[in-house]
Amino acid sequence: MEERFNGKKRRFFKSYSIKEIKKFPFVYLILAIPVLQVAIFFFYVNFSAIAMAFQDEYGNWGFQSLQRVVEAFANSKDLLGFNPWEMIWKSVAIWVNQNLVGFIISILTSYILTKHMIASKVFRLVYYIPGIVGAVVLSTVMKEMYAYDGIIIQILKEWNWDLPAKALRSGLLGAKETAFTTLMVQVFILSIAGGNMIMAGAYMKIPEEIFESAKLEGCGFFRETFQIAVPCIWPTISTLVIFSLCTLFTADYSMYLYSNGSGSNGMVSIGYYLYRYQVTLTQVGNGTYIYGYISAFGILITLITLPVVVISRKVLALAQDTVEF
Repeated sequence: MEERFNGKKRRFFKSYSIKEIKKFPFVYLILAIPVLQVAIFFFYVNFSAIAMAFQDEYGNWGFQSLQRVVEAFANSKDLLGFNPWEMIWKSVAIWVNQNLVGFIISILTSYILTKHMIASKVFRLVYYIPGIVGAVVLSTVMKEMYAYDGIIIQILKEWNWDLPAKALRSGLLGAKETAFTTLMVQVFILSIAGGNMIMAGAYMKIPEEIFESAKLEGCGFFRETFQIAVPCIWPTISTLVIFSLCTLFTADYSMYLYSNGSGSNGMVSIGYYLYRYQVTLTQVGNGTYIYGYISAFGILITLITLPVVVISRKVLALAQDTVEF
C-alpha cells in the first residue's frame, strides 16, 4: 500500500487492499440511496413541519401559532372548545398503563413463560397474536364484545356488577362512566404481552449455568428473576423503556377507531385531538392556519419529551451495570 501511494501513508486507505478500494464507488453508490431517503423524508419533512409553526397561511414569519397554543393551555380551551389539558393527561394515563404498569408485569410474565412453564412457546404465540392483528380489526372485534349484547356485559351481569343504565343500552363504550375505563383495562391486559417476545428472547440468551448455580445456592424464584435475570437483560429493558418514553405524550391507542371518530364519552387523546382539530377547522373553514397550530403543538410536546428521554437514559444507564456473559 505504501508503494501504491508513493510512500505516503494515508490513515484511511492503509488498512485496505487495492481490490477492496476498487469496490468503494459501488458501496458508496448503494449507501447514497438510504442517505438520500433520510435527507428527504426525515430532515426535509421535519424541518418543513417545524417551520410551519413560525409561519402564517401566507408564509409570513411570526409567532401567531405558538401564541394560540399557549392561550389554549392558559384558558383550558382552544378556538373550537377542545381542552388540550384533557388530551395531555389522558395520553399520559394511557402511557402509564401501557408502558409502566403493564411493562413491569410483563418483565415477570415473560420470564415465567421462558423458564418456568410447560408449553411456554405456545403461550408466547398466544400473547403475540394481538400484535399481529391490525388495529382496525382488533377495535372492530372489541367493540362488538363491549356492545350492550356483547359477551363482556353478559359476564358482568352474571357477576351482578352495577352498570350504568346507558352502558346497558349502548354498551360499555357508549357511556361516559365506563368508556375510558374499559379501554384502560384493555390497554393494561394487552400491554402485559407487549414486550414478551423481545424480553423472552433476551432471557433465553442467558447461560443456563447461571441459573443452575443460583439454584444450588438456594436462590428462590423472585430473587432469581429480579437479582439475576433482570440485571442480565438490563440493556434490553432500558432500550424498551427509552423508546416508550418517546411516546409519553402521544400515546393514542386508536381512540378515533373506538369512538367511531366522535371522541365521545371521554375517548380522546393527543393524536385524536390534533386530527379532529384539523378536520373540524377544515369543515368550518374559518381561515385559521391549521398546520401552524398543529406544528406548534408538536414542538411544545417535543420540548417536554426530549429532556425526559435524555435524563431517563442517563438514569437507566446508572441504575445497573451492564452484565457480560
